[in-house]
Amino acid sequence: MYSKEELKEKLNKTNPSMDIEIINICLKRWHIDPVYENEEGIEYFDELTIAKLNQGIILKEQGSTDEEIISIINKVITESITPLPVKKSIIQLENTPKEGKLENITIDITNQTLTLLAESIAEKISKDLTQKLNENNINQPIIDMGKLKRDNEILAGQIEKLLEENKKLTETINILLEERDSFKKIYGSFYMKID
Repeated sequence: MYSKEELKEKLNKTNPSMDIEIINICLKRWHIDPVYENEEGIEYFDELTIAKLNQGIILKEQGSTDEEIISIINKVITESITPLPVKKSIIQLENTPKEGKLENITIDITNQTLTLLAESIAEKISKDLTQKLNENNINQPIIDMGKLKRDNEILAGQIEKLLEENKKLTETINILLEERDSFKKIYGSFYMKID
């Protein structure tokens, strides 16, 4: 959910000339309603609002009238949502008393509003999750583990070769020691083989 200030920041990425006054005019002319309004009167909008505003701005730059823009952005939205029977339900909530006053809140909800909210929340969760995974680079440790496993296999093979060569060298040393023991020193550096 975005306030008008946050809407301005989002829209400034593609339309740097957007300010709050222009956003208010576009919202009013194109009949784009807020998703939620808190008790202080601050209106909140969703990703769908950003998409509608961007589409409306593009259409306005192409010379479309406000009526055409309203028709197009609402047509795109109604085509993307499966039609549900419009069923209104009114929910009354009672807040705890604040400073001795009891406040009642009435919320008017249609199935279409619930569907839009559900889609908006799902899209926001998906984007946040994707962003978090990309920031943490969760795949890098798996890739590194694969490289380490391959390196360990290569080292294990080299160690086996060294152990085999070590056995051969040990056998050769034992043979040479037996040969050495079969010689007897006679004088100086002269040796004689004993049978």
